[in-house]
Amino acid sequence: MAFIKRFFPSLSYLDPASEQAFRHYIVESTRHTMQRLVWVCVALLLVFNFSDMLLGDNWFSLNNLTRLAIVVILLSYLPFTRHLNADSYLQGWLLVCAIVILLLTVTSYAAAQYFGQLGEGGTMIVAIALTAIPIFNVQQKILLWLLLYASLAFLKYCTQTDTGWTLFYLAITILLCFSWQRQLDILLRSQFKAVRLETEKAETDQLTGLLNRRSFEQRLQEKLKALTPDQQLSLGLLDIDFFKRYNDHYGHLDGDLVLVHISRLLSQDPALLVVRFGGEEFILVEQHPRGAVPTLLNLPQQLFEQAHPHITSPFGVVTASIGVVTLSYPATHASSGELMHLADTLLYRAKEQGRNQAQHQYLG
Repeated sequence: MAFIKRFFPSLSYLDPASEQAFRHYIVESTRHTMQRLVWVCVALLLVFNFSDMLLGDNWFSLNNLTRLAIVVILLSYLPFTRHLNADSYLQGWLLVCAIVILLLTVTSYAAAQYFGQLGEGGTMIVAIALTAIPIFNVQQKILLWLLLYASLAFLKYCTQTDTGWTLFYLAITILLCFSWQRQLDILLRSQFKAVRLETEKAETDQLTGLLNRRSFEQRLQEKLKALTPDQQLSLGLLDIDFFKRYNDHYGHLDGDLVLVHISRLLSQDPALLVVRFGGEEFILVEQHPRGAVPTLLNLPQQLFEQAHPHITSPFGVVTASIGVVTLSYPATHASSGELMHLADTLLYRAKEQGRNQAQHQYLG
């Protein structure tokens, strides 16, 4: 099995989650390319029809009618693709391509009957054209190539069609296209992996591994848009109490270790969006059922119970204060600046009232 996987980069180059993300990325980034490719195919099919007309064929020949059927299918399906998600988009085009191959087989049969023999060029162009489709990986293209080869084999052995050397040249073309497509699959995934790694570096705080301030705005907007009527969103701004005193007494190295320790505590809940805002401040975003108490309000107590020594603090241990603002659906009217300002005001209030506590307010 491992030996077979080596031939298919989509099974071996990335982990399953990354491969799924790559498929979605390649679909979304090539939608316009697919549209242009469809229009090019439509134009070529119509050009072939007109050229056959000039050579004495008529509009109602099997050859021309089959090409027109392909044009109708492509142009009818194209508008529906705008509203499909990545998986449905991919599966839909795979089905359409299979239907087009079967119709092209009929075209090949009609051409062979008209000219007395099937030429090699047409089927080789189809095989190469399949390679140009950007959304399919090598396994999916192998299925389409095999369908094309099987269709021509059917014409050769189940009809009176003279295919000449078509099957031989088509097999060579498919092998060459397979080799090229496999290298392309590796190259595209390598590029995706490198871009993703650089993006993660740019969006991640090097010390704590948390998201940094740069990535906060986009993630918050995604959560605001994803909010449903039965949910609320809470944003908290957390600050470590007397952290300057800690650094001055224990040293900056121990201060960094405290930041890492608190980051791990905050990241225990995978449902929380945790961002290092800067210094000893953290932003936390939580989606929770409507009317439920935000778990962000429990963070000061959880940190206090960790009992990490801090002898220059009046509490004797490392503590934190947090300001939490909660808003309900619809949340698209709220700006990140407004939420952060209110959370900062609540955080300041928590510090004024003795620290090691949470201040909470509902917005609207």
